[in-house]
Amino acid sequence: MESSTLWRSSPFCEGFLGISPHFDLWQYFFAVTLLKKWEKKQELNALMGCAGIQLCNNHVNECLPMCLSTSNNGWHSHWFYVKNNVAAPLPEFTERLIEEVSESWRRWGVLEKDKKKIQDHLAAVRILKERGVKGSGIIGAYHAWRVASLMRRALPLHMMAPGASLDRTALTKGALSPSEVA
Repeated sequence: MESSTLWRSSPFCEGFLGISPHFDLWQYFFAVTLLKKWEKKQELNALMGCAGIQLCNNHVNECLPMCLSTSNNGWHSHWFYVKNNVAAPLPEFTERLIEEVSESWRRWGVLEKDKKKIQDHLAAVRILKERGVKGSGIIGAYHAWRVASLMRRALPLHMMAPGASLDRTALTKGALSPSEVA
């Protein structure tokens, strides 16, 4: 996955650091792991053969705080299906179970040689954290300005100031109030 595709619309990098999304910064905080299940005291691959993204434990204290649900109970009531677009179809389901992780997944974090590239970004994250920025504020900024995180926009989030033209940027006119975002 290239940083120019998936991370192009990262709300944190774009809106709060004022930079294009940075894959090394993402990789500093997160890792991809193969999902497992426990059966009769034995760890097995999950039947759905999927992977998860998790926060690297040694960087938890550096991350912006975010209160998450402690239970996913009832998640299936929010599940939905999307029609497979004929013009750009999804790959065919292979029923293949991922049993071994990719070599690139085994590495947690950023390579030492690449850590120099993100030192200024990490310093900015520390400053934002000290100033009280939380994960909910990042999500709230996208909702307030009515943009979708993976949407192609004329302006990056950090340039969406009062008075800026939001043509080809916001889904609808006018920002939401803080109470509506909450």
